[in-house]
Amino acid sequence: MSSEKTTQINIFSVPEGIVFSDITEKEVGDEARPVILRHPKVTEQEISDIIKKITYNRHSYLQQLTVNEIIDIISRAVEKWTDPEYHLRKLAEQAIPVVTGYDANQFTLELKNFIRLFRKKELKRFVNADLGHSGAILDEFQPNLSGGFSKFYGPDLIFQIFSGNVPGIQLWTLIMGLLVKSPTLGKTSFAEPIMPALFVQTLAEIDPKLSNTIAILPWHSGEKFESLCLEQADTIIVCGGKESVASVKSKAPLNKKILSYGYKIGFAVVGKEALTPDHYGQVIKKLAEDITTYDQQACLAPQSVFIEDDGIMTPQEFASILANELNNSQIKYPRAPIQEADKIAIKKMRQEAEIMAIKSGNTLVLRSDNSTDWTVVLHHNIGFRASPLNRTIHIYVVNDLTEIPSVLIPYQQYLQSAGVAVAPNRLFSLAGILGEVGVNRMSALGKMNHVASGWHHDGRFNLLDLVRVTDIEWGLENFSEIFDPDVE
Repeated sequence: MSSEKTTQINIFSVPEGIVFSDITEKEVGDEARPVILRHPKVTEQEISDIIKKITYNRHSYLQQLTVNEIIDIISRAVEKWTDPEYHLRKLAEQAIPVVTGYDANQFTLELKNFIRLFRKKELKRFVNADLGHSGAILDEFQPNLSGGFSKFYGPDLIFQIFSGNVPGIQLWTLIMGLLVKSPTLGKTSFAEPIMPALFVQTLAEIDPKLSNTIAILPWHSGEKFESLCLEQADTIIVCGGKESVASVKSKAPLNKKILSYGYKIGFAVVGKEALTPDHYGQVIKKLAEDITTYDQQACLAPQSVFIEDDGIMTPQEFASILANELNNSQIKYPRAPIQEADKIAIKKMRQEAEIMAIKSGNTLVLRSDNSTDWTVVLHHNIGFRASPLNRTIHIYVVNDLTEIPSVLIPYQQYLQSAGVAVAPNRLFSLAGILGEVGVNRMSALGKMNHVASGWHHDGRFNLLDLVRVTDIEWGLENFSEIFDPDVE
């Protein structure tokens, strides 16, 4: 294999002064696009040294910065990533599609959209929405509503377990940690270990002292030193499937704060007013974009669609046009290769739907020829179920959108995002109904995978969930005045 063709990339980033005894290499891709991923075989002593280093650097530097200074450093790094010629962005665009299997053009498009969430104006909005005071309450005591003063403090150490299903999503919680002035020890998944390491390298180009408060390392779950990470961190952030989240919670000491972002189900809601000749083409096109973006691997993506009956467009026409859009998307942005188990799950779902079609005639299955690339299942009755993902979607026909909550209640703990296409006179009443059953985010179709900078992930606060508060009560402030020798 020619070394000129080979891309080598370090999928780790640690503070200056940390030296590993054993660096290993993993080759991915093929002869046309070989990529070598370099990472250390970490020992417990090395993990211990890293924790000491990043926590020391937090106290000696990160805590001394104001939130606005941290925002400025992050935004300068982000601006580099908005340049198509930036060397690390070009490296990511070359290597990440090889590692993940996602289409290179789709990844470039999604990266351009995603990275802009962290520009200066968006970070300021994000901080102010969660903490108020433009984040100054992390810098010094600020007046509170009870008449006293309050100050927020971030964790002494955050241990972050990143998921690898969506490239770049790790930056969200990584940046959250910086904004509350906390060091991060991040464990990445080998499914996508590249983006966090490269972004920390960019931070090092801007401010090496700041980047020295972060360590990014990949390792396989179950390593002995993982218990040390769980013990040393006072806050643990875990992103992943149900099993991953449950495993971490079972191993972590009881006194630890654990923020988990686990398995969620998204869906779309389309009113009959959105299926007129003037609108249906754009509505279905946007829905197809939500389905094909990263093959529904994001927890934000739709797995089912509810459409109203008795409109100008029939449900069969809707399903047929959506199938055609998914087929076009497969040509433009081919689906990533999937595991055999995923193929089996899709085939099983197709077979079950086809049996129902024969038995009752209430189901229609539209699918890609000789592959599992995309699947549309139309149900002429109300229902709700999860999808095997990978561009597989259920369509449920309802008489009225107000019927939907009855089938969502059993899935309440898994609900997150809803893509909505209804007229304004129905928007807020529908939003209230969906909010009651657990939906915590509603977006326009075509934007389900693209959150706003101040969104409430899983219906919670982001930065506010990380901090603790110290209050100076009004009475103490008054009491201290009597010790001023200049006061009568």
